Amino acid sequence: MAVFLPHLMSAPLLPLAILAITVLVLSTLAAADTTVQARQEQRQKEESGEAVALTKTHAVGFGFLASIGLLAMWMWSNVLVYMSLLTFGLGSFVSIQQCMPNIMKRLGLGRGHQWHHMAVAGLLVVSWFWHRNSRYSWIFQDILGGFTITLMLKVLKAPSMSSPTLLLLTAFVYDVFFVFVTPYLTKSGESIMEAAATGAAMTVKETIPMLFRIPSFSPNGGEAMLGFGDVVLPGILITFLKECDARLEEDQCLVGLATSMTGRTDLLSIPKPMPSPLYISRKSWWSRRWGYHLTAVLGYALGLEVTFVAMMWSGKGQPALLYLVPCTLLPAILLASKRHELSLLWHGWDELESETMLLDLGTDIDAEDEHEGEKITSVVSQDRMQGKVSLEPSSEILI
Repeated sequence: MAVFLPHLMSAPLLPLAILAITVLVLSTLAAADTTVQARQEQRQKEESGEAVALTKTHAVGFGFLASIGLLAMWMWSNVLVYMSLLTFGLGSFVSIQQCMPNIMKRLGLGRGHQWHHMAVAGLLVVSWFWHRNSRYSWIFQDILGGFTITLMLKVLKAPSMSSPTLLLLTAFVYDVFFVFVTPYLTKSGESIMEAAATGAAMTVKETIPMLFRIPSFSPNGGEAMLGFGDVVLPGILITFLKECDARLEEDQCLVGLATSMTGRTDLLSIPKPMPSPLYISRKSWWSRRWGYHLTAVLGYALGLEVTFVAMMWSGKGQPALLYLVPCTLLPAILLASKRHELSLLWHGWDELESETMLLDLGTDIDAEDEHEGEKITSVVSQDRMQGKVSLEPSSEILI
């Protein structure tokens, strides 16, 4: 490690790692639905077809479709490269328009007008297309890639941990096969993945835009590259984990609310450990429990560094998901298992009896407690279904 540390701390690997982790964190935070209203809007989008709830069928189908697309790009790269440029440009234009209102709001500029968003999106996309073959094209490509990944994570949402886990395992096999196995199946002995990503088989002066690029700025040239899929696929799981953090803290706050009103601590039928006595108030960041989102992000960062070490050790390109999948997935699974929350995360909240936090008072309590519990259930259920309950993790509960 002492031999590789100077390389990991120098260009272009360190900037690429910082870029990938920054995009992953910002995009998952932006895509996660952490409030009741956001979850209701997401359901409406799924019903209208504007968003997709990731299923196990989608996860298995990814490997098949991705394999066909990669083989086509390898065999007909001179033609399909222009299709990829068009797809990337249009996707980036839409992504920037979707993200601009929230960005402007964060900057204190309001949400702006539609023509503002279109102007910014058009300017960035045209700048990238005009300079796509220049030495500075990577700047625009990386910026557009960050917006594109954010929109993809907003559209592809996981209702439970099982579907993104299966997706990552499928992508793990897909990545390993096309990097390590295909050199034995091609006449030239080249990796299909690397040849398609770098455009080695192309005779036209174009490059595939679906990856992050950081140049080395050295006389020898060269670039460090990371595919968008190496951020998007783990990002689907990490976005779900961020939503889990919000839901678990939200549910614990409801436990505190019900406990303070009835004096009982056995009201919720959610299969998770009961919290210690909770007060419903604004929490400082250091008083919160360790989150699944942060755990997965740190695991992803570790997996990225392991990828770089393996690349320098072997002197060849590496399938990033070979290292990213276990480093991202296993820490979250181990933490959930230790907390006895793995079953809840694995199946998701949709398998509970509706989203209304049912209060199961049982038959052994007195009539007064039963009446009070039903009253709380009615109020909480009605307000949550109408989106009137503000249950953001860092805010007070307002009913």
